[in-house]
Amino acid sequence: MRDIYRIFWKELVQVFRDRKLVFSTLILPVLLMPIFMFGPSLVLQRLLQGAQERKQEVAVLNLPEEALRALEQAGLSPKAHPDPEGAVREGKYPVGVRYEQGVYRVYGRLAGGLTEGQVAVSKVQGALQALKEAKVAEALAQRGIPHQVLTPFQVEVVDASPEGEKRAGLLGFLLPFFLVVFVLSGGQVVAVDATAGEKGTLEALLAAPVPLLQIALGKTLATVAMALLSGAAGLLGLALGGALTARFGGLLSGGEGQTLALGGQVSLDWGSFLALFLTALLLALFMGAVMVSLGLFARSFKEAQSYVVPLQLLALLPLLFLQFRGFLELQTWHYLLPLFNVALLMDALLKGSATPLQAGLTWLSTLVYGGIALRLAVLAFAREDVVYRN
Repeated sequence: MRDIYRIFWKELVQVFRDRKLVFSTLILPVLLMPIFMFGPSLVLQRLLQGAQERKQEVAVLNLPEEALRALEQAGLSPKAHPDPEGAVREGKYPVGVRYEQGVYRVYGRLAGGLTEGQVAVSKVQGALQALKEAKVAEALAQRGIPHQVLTPFQVEVVDASPEGEKRAGLLGFLLPFFLVVFVLSGGQVVAVDATAGEKGTLEALLAAPVPLLQIALGKTLATVAMALLSGAAGLLGLALGGALTARFGGLLSGGEGQTLALGGQVSLDWGSFLALFLTALLLALFMGAVMVSLGLFARSFKEAQSYVVPLQLLALLPLLFLQFRGFLELQTWHYLLPLFNVALLMDALLKGSATPLQAGLTWLSTLVYGGIALRLAVLAFAREDVVYRN
């Protein structure tokens, strides 16, 4: 046990001696996550609000007087133009309208993502829809028919989601995603440096009277420690960004947590928080052992990095499928699938819907996968053609 600790401590000391690496891995995520995750949303909110308040010009052709008045009342400025479609295509106007044979054709450049032109198009559509309803109401009134005949009943949609799922919202997807991202990026720093980075100097370590299992375990635990520190830094930055957004932006306002509130929306009691931490720990153990094994098989530091990048993409793939979990009928055996089970359990924990069976299957299977990966690392250390090749 003492030898494991010495190897573990040696690897961490080498990492923390590099101040730039510590800053980029542990401090920079806390500073940048609020900007990357919530800055664009806040900027977009302000831009949309400004576009709604601005009075955009509209290229119009053959519009009746009543339609022109409707556009003006909607905060738009109609401008006569012989070719509204061409004017919009050339970027001279954000939106154009042409009236021909009882049809209003609204032109906008809609293929370039969310733009002010799309906002202007929606304002035009709203103005013309209001005009249509007004004309229908007027026609019904002339015939003595009440306007209510068009709305014999109302339809009201109520969100019946559990409270935990409502509070999770956007962060229910972002937290697992970025937790895995930072766990992998932080663990990569140690795993690659402790294996491929030491090719040529491992002889002295392997010549010491230390079992190979302890060497592999010490390096893997150092990888796990750095992965967890990096994950905690990323979550801290994400939580800080969510709290600031809820406080100043109002975009992600949400309920307060029972014990621990993350980002103003996701709320966890201490039991769920500890379960989430244990899930991240086992994930870090599994992925750390895998990265140590890959680092040993690599001939150089660069080659090891080229192995880790596809591994990160493979680990993130199950998290992307969380977006479609509402279309899947989850089965018990899904919580035995590597990586996918961790994504499912994190999602359930953040929404307060996890069951002891789901947690137990995920933890046990991930621990088994981590043991298998650690065994592969030990076998790699035992092969001279793997350790000493250059």
